[in-house]
Amino acid sequence: MMSPDDVAMFCFGHRSRKAARAVTRAFNQRLKPLNLQITQFILLGAIAREGDRSIAALADDVGVEPSAVLRNLKILEERGLVSNSGGRGRGGRKVRVTEAGRALIAGSMPAWRQAQADLAALLDGRADETREALVRLERAALALERSEG
Repeated sequence: MMSPDDVAMFCFGHRSRKAARAVTRAFNQRLKPLNLQITQFILLGAIAREGDRSIAALADDVGVEPSAVLRNLKILEERGLVSNSGGRGRGGRKVRVTEAGRALIAGSMPAWRQAQADLAALLDGRADETREALVRLERAALALERSEG
């Protein structure tokens, strides 16, 4: 029988949430001089890659709830980093990165690359293996979610 300590150590849900929070804090610390959080950086990149995107499509792409996308978009819009057009509804509102947003993406890449490199170095040559394990974990969790639905 597993003890509470065993659950804390071996539970995929617990360990992945702790890891995600730690990684988020590490990237946020590196991006702080740019007044940017990793969630906003990822969102800007997703918008820049695809051009006009609906809120629903962005939420699916970055793996968060539409309400979280909207909260972050509001911050980015207030800073002049994104603009939006279109109507209301799930597919109506479209967002795009402004020139200021593109400049911030470019300006934040060195900090992001350094955070990536530093984290990879701390993984003692296992960065690719870790990344592949995370992708497998995500796929397995999605398959489990679908099988229960």
